[in-house]
Amino acid sequence: MQKRKPRWLVRLAWGVAAGLGLSGAIILNQAYRFTHFSASTEVVPAGKPSPLLMLRYALLGLPNPRPQNGPAPDTTYQNVQLTAADGTRLAAWYVPVAEPRGTVALFHGYHGERAGLHQEAAIFRRLGFSTLQLDFRGSGASEGSYTSVGYDEAQDVKAAYDWLRQQDRNRRLYLYGSSMGAVSILRAIRQYPDAQPEGLLLECPFGSLLQASQGRFRSLQVPEEPLAHLLVFSGSLVNGFWGFSHDAVGYAKAVRVPTLLQWGEQDPRVSRAETDAIFAALRGPKHLVTYPGAGHESYARQDSSRWTQAVATFLR
Repeated sequence: MQKRKPRWLVRLAWGVAAGLGLSGAIILNQAYRFTHFSASTEVVPAGKPSPLLMLRYALLGLPNPRPQNGPAPDTTYQNVQLTAADGTRLAAWYVPVAEPRGTVALFHGYHGERAGLHQEAAIFRRLGFSTLQLDFRGSGASEGSYTSVGYDEAQDVKAAYDWLRQQDRNRRLYLYGSSMGAVSILRAIRQYPDAQPEGLLLECPFGSLLQASQGRFRSLQVPEEPLAHLLVFSGSLVNGFWGFSHDAVGYAKAVRVPTLLQWGEQDPRVSRAETDAIFAALRGPKHLVTYPGAGHESYARQDSSRWTQAVATFLR
């Protein structure tokens, strides 16, 4: 007769299984909340959350309200409707200027929207460039409530690029992106060899999705590991692409056009090492500008004169 296992051992096994199952469900929920916006308006408060709030975030995920558009440009503009390669409908504002020197397409960061780029767009126009401000999928007036943190957004960049080339194929075209917007541009250049603008203006791109996840936890003042690896792995299961291959440094190796890379020296999310790695990977003419007092933010707002000078010099 087979000897029965001790009851405590059976209970332990069931307890371990239940714990692993609960942990897996929590991590999958975290990954889902990271890439899917909600109808809630709750945001993460500034500073380190209280222990009770940290426990709530750990169990239920961080609040992630869908980005809503701010005011339209304070000048004459056109509403533009675009369609990405996978059929996602996108919204943009196009502002032409008289006798343009070229056009700049602007792409916002994670949890941003096109109105957040008004200051940058206004400066580009003062420098003589028409502007196109795009809402990525899931943000503002564009379709959906999902973000792939720059992976699928490369299709949105290509849709904007193609539309602008159709308006005037001979006009100089530049692509500007901040954070996720910068990574989306790099991936678009890698994914679509026919996308060859005259130059790129990139601000605070993260080195990889893993490093972006580490930076997210670091900015919340919680341990980066193993949470970042678990988040990216779970996100790969939830979102249908291998998150560990979402690598801006690798994408940068395909860039052979002139590039202005900018970074804030107080950035809690993107490190100097990530910035240096992307800069080293760029194959074309390149220039790096850093901002001693800036974090992960708009440099055009934080230091407008320095930013304008750097951009004007690059676009000369």
